[in-house]
Amino acid sequence: MSDEGFLMNLPSHIILDILSRLPAQSILTCKLVCKKWLRVISTPEFANLHLFRSPPGLVVFIHESGGAEFCRLFEFNDDAFDHDLHYDPEIKFELSASLGISSGATVQVGSINGLVCLRNFYRKYDALYVCNPITREYVALPVLDWLFEFPSQVTYGFGLSIISGQYKVVRIFHECVLDPTTGTILSIPKYECHVYTLGTGSWRSIEGVPFAYNCRSVGLFFNGNLHWVIQDLEGSELISCFDVEKESFQPFPFPFPGERHKRALHSLGVVSDCLCLCDNTSDSEIVIWVMKEYGVKKSWIKEFVISKMPDFAGTSYEMVYALKVFENGDILMSWEDYYLFFYRNQSKTLQQVEVVPNNSIQTMLHVPSLFSLKNFTENNLYTYCRRNP
Repeated sequence: MSDEGFLMNLPSHIILDILSRLPAQSILTCKLVCKKWLRVISTPEFANLHLFRSPPGLVVFIHESGGAEFCRLFEFNDDAFDHDLHYDPEIKFELSASLGISSGATVQVGSINGLVCLRNFYRKYDALYVCNPITREYVALPVLDWLFEFPSQVTYGFGLSIISGQYKVVRIFHECVLDPTTGTILSIPKYECHVYTLGTGSWRSIEGVPFAYNCRSVGLFFNGNLHWVIQDLEGSELISCFDVEKESFQPFPFPFPGERHKRALHSLGVVSDCLCLCDNTSDSEIVIWVMKEYGVKKSWIKEFVISKMPDFAGTSYEMVYALKVFENGDILMSWEDYYLFFYRNQSKTLQQVEVVPNNSIQTMLHVPSLFSLKNFTENNLYTYCRRNP
């Protein structure tokens, strides 16, 4: 029997075990080999096993100076000497051409199990999409029949119900009234929360929205909850926590007293399977707090203190996000929407990562998967063609 015939006649469970170890893009090619492989790869069991074995990487949205926006998926090595980022040129698409959305106005909301939620704001309306960059499927969520404008604020989160397995998009809206002289917020007469569950086709209103404002970033999903760093009317910072399963807000401990800051420069992340808060309010250092025991205030510790380098661009006034801590103590971070950089633990220096020069980027952790949005039986499900500009 030839080697080719031997592979074709392997038992299905052996084929599943072998193919589930391949990169997602390679698996799509394997679908074309024969009907038996196609059947194995198309099962939910295969998708779950492949996700379990897939190493985490990054999804990077690149905003070019001319207005075009692209998506790339990066993998990184985790050894003592090489943390280089690598990307597959086959997995690159232009957002406006692929999804039919306006350029220059797209924001990442979240990434869970290979599914990415995107927000595209055009004029006073928002459009939301959930897509899988590997399968090239995307869902356009229904647009709520209202608009918003400054100084009102809207923020989003993308989460997964741990028990039910439902994917949910959360939108929080605050209508704000400003002091015409000072520009400070005097009151919030209206605040709303809406939840969209993939597969349902409609938004639902949720009660109990926290009375707060000034949320600069999207919600971070971790341990079944969405988390936002927010400010109250006095300017004190808090963490707002939304239980995705119960669809309710609950208090969550901040690592230190929520003092007033002229610059709200605290961001949330996940490092070493722990919730973390990155503090960039100082002109001289970046501090990373890590919550060793989830939900326990006393477990917050100041784990990393990173000195800023005088010649390193972007010393203050921007958000800094911690993305990954490597085995040797190096940390991959992003500076607002400008660039990625490494903190080199041994030399105590910062090193910029040249992903794409001279372009604005957004990035977050992402695990590629073969999960199909067809499983949610959405009516507005589309597939975009691969475009490699």
